[in-house]
Amino acid sequence: MAKLRLDSRLGIAHVLALALLGAGCGDDAICSPGALSACFLPDGTLGAQQCDEEGTALGACAPVAGGPRPGCAHLGEACCPALPAELLAGCNAAVSQANDAACDDFLASANAADLCTGGPGEGAGGAPGGVPHGPICAGLLNECCAALPAQLREACHATGFRGNEQRCHQFLESDASDNGFCTDIDPAAESCDYLSERCCPSLPEGARERCAALAGASDAARCLDYLGGAADAGRCPRHAEEEPFSAAPCDALLDTCCATLEPELAYACDLAAISGVHARCEAFTSSIRAFGLCLGDGGEGGGGGGCDDVSSDVNNCGFCGNVCGDQHATPSCAAGTCSLACDLGHDDCDGEPGTGCETDVGSDVNNCGSCGTICSERHAAATCVAGACVVACDAGYADCDGDPLTGCEVALASDPFHCGACGNDCAGGLCDAGECSPGAMSLASGLAVPSALVLDDSALYLVGFQPAGGIAVRVDKVSGGATCLATAAPPGFGGCSADRFEDVALIGADAIVTGSPGVLRYPSLGGAAIPLTTSVPDPWAVVTDGSDVWFTSLSQGGIYRVDALASGQRAQEITGVFSEPGGALASDAAHLYWARTDGTIVKLRKDGAERRQIASGQVVDTTNLTPHYLAADAGHLFWSSPNGLLFRLAKDGSDLVVLADDQPSPAGVAVDAGDAGAVYWANRAGSIRKVPKAGGDVTTLAVGQLDAIAIAVDEASVYWATRAGHVRKIAK
Repeated sequence: MAKLRLDSRLGIAHVLALALLGAGCGDDAICSPGALSACFLPDGTLGAQQCDEEGTALGACAPVAGGPRPGCAHLGEACCPALPAELLAGCNAAVSQANDAACDDFLASANAADLCTGGPGEGAGGAPGGVPHGPICAGLLNECCAALPAQLREACHATGFRGNEQRCHQFLESDASDNGFCTDIDPAAESCDYLSERCCPSLPEGARERCAALAGASDAARCLDYLGGAADAGRCPRHAEEEPFSAAPCDALLDTCCATLEPELAYACDLAAISGVHARCEAFTSSIRAFGLCLGDGGEGGGGGGCDDVSSDVNNCGFCGNVCGDQHATPSCAAGTCSLACDLGHDDCDGEPGTGCETDVGSDVNNCGSCGTICSERHAAATCVAGACVVACDAGYADCDGDPLTGCEVALASDPFHCGACGNDCAGGLCDAGECSPGAMSLASGLAVPSALVLDDSALYLVGFQPAGGIAVRVDKVSGGATCLATAAPPGFGGCSADRFEDVALIGADAIVTGSPGVLRYPSLGGAAIPLTTSVPDPWAVVTDGSDVWFTSLSQGGIYRVDALASGQRAQEITGVFSEPGGALASDAAHLYWARTDGTIVKLRKDGAERRQIASGQVVDTTNLTPHYLAADAGHLFWSSPNGLLFRLAKDGSDLVVLADDQPSPAGVAVDAGDAGAVYWANRAGSIRKVPKAGGDVTTLAVGQLDAIAIAVDEASVYWATRAGHVRKIAK
């Protein structure tokens, strides 16, 4: 091919990008076609999901081969020894964290790449030697992933285990280094050596030589691009050197076309051909032919090569030798493209027109009724009968959602919504050995949307707002039912008033309530509320010692104080800070504790003096309307954060401890009185949990409590309210 002709064709590289990478690798791409990522199954175990052929969506989460077993012990004993030597350091680093969740994530990501599925010392699929990983992916897994925050770690593992050097490099640049992590890891200079030593030799003749020439040019960026394309094509290093391509036109493309192109296009041609994917090879061929290249004879034009009509001949469709298959099909060829009319009950599921309609969709469990419809074998034996999936569940499992595509998704021995049998809901209680434990007791409903909850000996007090008004109610601990503090009557559709209420504290059985009308005191014996102050807009979190009341404001900074008895007061701002509105409050005999929206926690005397910061860098949910995220006992403060952590801090600012992590959207926090006992919190995803104040195992008390928000405890029970307005309790 003449130099002048080559130069005139350089512009088609842009046109060929779609044919090379597939429809999903443009602006809409979110993943590599065919790639696997770690994910969570409904039962809480880790599985894998596959990227679709367009690269635009991840498929259903499914169990992986040799599925993950919990804990770092299994990872260290069964997985680390089975990994390639270049990945061992990262595996050992994961084990050393002694975090079962992190180890499960590492194991699931390894399993998704078919690693750690055999015995110790075996590699992918149980074969000796394992899957080689290049310097960037090995560096990512060994030196970076274990150092990342939990929310990045899963993505880091999933990226590294795919073995795609280009994507590993992109992860280091965009997800890690740009956020200040792993900034000293950049082995990109080794990519050309890895391409030459581990990838090029595995390619077929022609592509092998062009690959070696590219590696020899020592251009790290171009080597990374080629490695990424080769990995997405299923080569370098996933396939063995001798593995054949799937069918024409991939063989024909490599044998008769790629060598005739100038280098830039030849590399793209190689990557399309070595993928072995008919649709990709056909798309590349069609695109290149539109520019007069690689015509019928694979050369500089014409329709030669032993066939006269490549536009409509079913035996030479598009190029010589490309046969449109007739297996269970009636083939035709138009404009150089095969078209198949499939027989009833069959379909072209491999996308290869040369094999015809090869799949019996009436009985194939992997293509049942239609291509790609997989009858799940999750805890089941699956068959395809007349194009419909049929599952026979394993003992102890059931198909409670009635969808055979999810298999037998429910473990009847432990599922609290299907305990012992489908539909047997434990009403918030746990399920053990197919038997429900005592569930949560309902005290009231229809009190949406709650924001705060406190208790005295006989009742709980709940405040919040509704679309048509606010709620400020008293609920009996035993008999339940709600009555408005202002009227002693049940709340109507509009709540208890047209006002909006935010927080509540108690002086005996009198309730101090903040909200749109100011700071009010509702007498326990009934009668009109006493307006302590209306001088500060949007009063929010509130605490009291019986003599004075302190509160924050959603729209003005600082902490304000009023007398607990007098009405119509002008509130005194005691901090001199007007730039940080809102913030949760807690108190003890001498001090206030303020969780500010700038991420700091401040301790100060109740007169505002001796203010000092005792914690910083805390994640604060500034959009949530629930002030009770801060609790105190005699010696410590406790709070939860939106990123899933529960903290304990000594009141002098020392000894910050994470009591629980990986919690799904933790909301309010409550503590047992005294130094002993437990910390309790509500997870908006639906669980009520506790952990000893001194640290230890997390215990789930109730499940199925979607959008649980406010929480409180007494000597015997835990009480909470949900966003839907349900008020419930359960024994501690």
